[in-house]
Amino acid sequence: MKKKPLYIEILIRLAFLILPLLGLYLLMELTYDPHKLCDGDNHRHTMGPIGYFFMGGMVCAFWFAAIIIELLWRYFNKNKKVLSLLIFLLALGILYVMFFI
Repeated sequence: MKKKPLYIEILIRLAFLILPLLGLYLLMELTYDPHKLCDGDNHRHTMGPIGYFFMGGMVCAFWFAAIIIELLWRYFNKNKKVLSLLIFLLALGILYVMFFI
């Protein structure tokens, strides 16, 4: 089996994170209307984006779990080049969570 270049491996793994988050963002932008329940001058904004925020967090948590599972699988299969890539992606994700939450 022909091996893929390292940058393709990185792009594939990041696509599994970015595409669901992009879909969730588009779902929120296209379907959520904060003024749907407004009655004249009486504004009643809802907490709709909080649900989308939690769903985005679940997408990120599942991606982290998949990276950890693949990390363990690669460790036991002795593919050290991709293993170092996965450790790097996991470290970037953890730093992102630490600084932006």
